[in-house]
Amino acid sequence: MTDRATVFVADDNPSILQGLDRALKVTGYHVRTATSGRGVLKLLEEAADQVPDLLLLDVMMPEMTGLEVLRTLRLNPRWVDIPVVLITATNDGALPVSALRDGAVDFLTKPFRLDELLARVERHVVRNQELKRAREQARMRLQAIDLIRELNRVVTAEEMFHLVTSRTSEILGVGRCSVLVVHEGEQVVRVAASSEKELTEGLELDLSLYPEVREALQTRRPVVVRDVALSPLFDGVREEWERRGMLTPLRSVIVVPFPITETVTGLFVERATVDEPLLGDEAAELAERVVEAIVQACGRVQLFQKLVDQRKQLHDLAHTDELTGCDTRRSIVGYLTRQFDAARRTGAPLSLVLLDLDRFKEINDTCGHLAGDAALRALGSWLESDGLGANERAGRYGGDEFVVVLPGVGPAAAQLFAERARAHFASIPFVFGEVTIRASLSAGVVSWPDADAATADELISLADTALYQAKEGGRNRICVSATAAAA
Repeated sequence: MTDRATVFVADDNPSILQGLDRALKVTGYHVRTATSGRGVLKLLEEAADQVPDLLLLDVMMPEMTGLEVLRTLRLNPRWVDIPVVLITATNDGALPVSALRDGAVDFLTKPFRLDELLARVERHVVRNQELKRAREQARMRLQAIDLIRELNRVVTAEEMFHLVTSRTSEILGVGRCSVLVVHEGEQVVRVAASSEKELTEGLELDLSLYPEVREALQTRRPVVVRDVALSPLFDGVREEWERRGMLTPLRSVIVVPFPITETVTGLFVERATVDEPLLGDEAAELAERVVEAIVQACGRVQLFQKLVDQRKQLHDLAHTDELTGCDTRRSIVGYLTRQFDAARRTGAPLSLVLLDLDRFKEINDTCGHLAGDAALRALGSWLESDGLGANERAGRYGGDEFVVVLPGVGPAAAQLFAERARAHFASIPFVFGEVTIRASLSAGVVSWPDADAATADELISLADTALYQAKEGGRNRICVSATAAAA
C-alpha cells in the first residue's frame, strides 16, 4: 500500500471484531469498528468527507443487516464508491449472489482463513486507491483544460499569473500556490503572484532559505519533494528557519521552472502544509500542464504587448509633436472641438489661450535654428510638466504658436494662467555660445460662453485676434478677446 488505508469493520460478535481489529492494525491499516449496521453508518457520518478505503461488514447484525447497510450506501453519493466486503456464517447459496448484485466487491463465509481475508482486503484497498487516483487525475485534467481555456483569454502577464495561482490552489485544495520571478545573476526572487495575495505578493525571498527553488533554478528541471521532513534537500536549512523564527508546517512542495524572457525565469510553486492533501504525482502533472500553458500564454501576451506598444508608438507619432512633446495641431484642434461641444451641452465654461514666442525669427536668424528649437522645447516642457492641470492640454499650433485648452476655466483664471506662462518664460535665460537671450511671449485669451463663438474654429479666430493685439501693443503681454472683454 502506498498510503495508509482506513478500514471500517462492523460485526456483532465481540471476539471476531477484536480479532479483525488487531489483525488489520498489525498489517498497517487505520481501523474503526462498530457492533451494528447503524453503528457503521454513524461512523461514516462522523468521518464526513474522509471516507474509508474499505468496509468489512457482517451480514447478520442487530437493528440493520450488512445487506441493508450496503443498499443504503449505494443510495448516498458520498458513499456509493466505497468497496464493501460482506462476511456471513450462513450457508445460503443465494446470499453471495444477492450481495454482489447489490454492489458488494467480495463475499466471505465464516469461518475464514485470516491470511485469505487480509489478502482480499489488500487487493480491494489497492484497487480502490488506484481508482481514487484515476478519478483524481481525471478531475484535475478536466479542470486543467478549463484553466487553459481561461488562460487563452488573458492579455497581461499579471492577470495570467493571478489566474493560475488562484485556480490551481482551488484544484489541489491547498492554500499556497505562487509564481516567482528571478532575473539572471540575482540571488533574490520576487513573488509575482500568489494565492495568498494579501500575505506574500510582492515579497522578495532569500534563495538561501528556499533550497527547492535554488535546485530548480540550477537544474532547470522540476523539483518534487513529497515529504519535506525526510528530504535531504532541506538538511541544514531547517536549522536556519528555526534560527530566524520561520518554522512552517510545510509538508510537500513542487517547483517547476519556465522561461519568461531570455534573462527572466519564472517558477511555478505548489506548497502543502501538514493539514493539507499530500502533493503527489497528480499535483506534479498538473504543475507541468499549467507551466506549459503559461509558456504558451507568455508568448501570446508578449506578442500582444508588442502590438500594443507599436500601436502606442504610432499614436504618439500621429498625436505628439516630436520637438516640444505637446499635441500636434490636428490633435489639439480635435480636443478643442470635443471640449467646445461638451461645454455647449453642459453650459460649463471653456477657455482658450494662444501663446506665441516674440521675435522668434530674430532668434533663429541671430543664434541659429538650434536656439529657436531650444526655446520651443523649453515652453513645451513647462506646459507638459508644470503648467497644466487635469484635463488641460497644450498643442503646437504653428511654427512658434501654442494652443492651450482649459476646460471648466473661466476668463479670470485663464488670464492668470496666461500671465503665469508669460512670467515663467520671460525668466528663462537662453545661452547660445557667448550670447545670452531673454525671450518673451505674448498671449491671446478667449473664454466661452462670454465670447461670441459658435464653433471651435471661431474660438481660435478670436484668440488669434487677441494675440495680434498683444503683438501690436508691444509684445510680452496678454490681451483678452474684445467680445469677451465687452461681455
